[in-house]
Amino acid sequence: MPAYKVEGVNVGSFNLGETDKVLTVFTAERGLVKAVAKGARKPGSKIGGRAELLNVNSLLINTGKSIDIINQAESIETFPGLRKDLSRLTFGLYYAELTREFGQGLADEPALHYQKLRGALRLLAESDADPAWLSLVFALDLCDMLGFRPELTFCVTCREVLTDFKLGAFHRDWGGVVCRDCLDASRTAAVAERSLPGSERGDDESRDFHYAVQITPLVWKCLVLAGTAGGAVPERLPPAQTLAAAQRLVKHYLEARAGRRLKALDLVEHGI
Repeated sequence: MPAYKVEGVNVGSFNLGETDKVLTVFTAERGLVKAVAKGARKPGSKIGGRAELLNVNSLLINTGKSIDIINQAESIETFPGLRKDLSRLTFGLYYAELTREFGQGLADEPALHYQKLRGALRLLAESDADPAWLSLVFALDLCDMLGFRPELTFCVTCREVLTDFKLGAFHRDWGGVVCRDCLDASRTAAVAERSLPGSERGDDESRDFHYAVQITPLVWKCLVLAGTAGGAVPERLPPAQTLAAAQRLVKHYLEARAGRRLKALDLVEHGI
């Protein structure tokens, strides 16, 4: 069987048979790769520890007929700081979930996302910065790489520059923030549509405002700051409540793009 060598982060796994495990790895060379780690669940298995989620390995993989098989695995980085803090580990698993969900869209530049993912996990494990802030920056950066970063500077409908006094709502399907005037106009149009005969349907475009969530100036500024932060951590972070609200908006936006609910942050949202 032809073999290939890759370097990647374990972002998913499931058990196969009695002793094996199938790993989903985001690699610098090929993007998302699935391969079987034979005997990974056997006590004392050499590959068992290397098969843990979020570990970084150098892998030699044999090409199989139905699924590839890991022949050799050499550990590169394990981020021990994540294993000591349940909150940080949960956010790390959120990074992995986002990578699994959207990894196919990163196939053109896998090395770039691999480096960003590895660097983000290292920062999450070693930095004292609030993990909610770090994950917000990571999620917005991922949106940028995928080509659907939410619009936070201009209204997504009229293209007017947004200010504290013009904010209306964050619209997940329209791709960003709607100004107050456009939101009011949409609601007025929806009321008018519903008053017409035969307008009882729930799928007409005039009712799209139901997917809009009111956004406060503090949450808006938090999103703008996170979207322009890059790898920097500001000296003064937004309040925890504001961060949590911004995190939920971006998460729901990504869920709409993915077409399913993202589950990794459930523990954080329920107050671990």
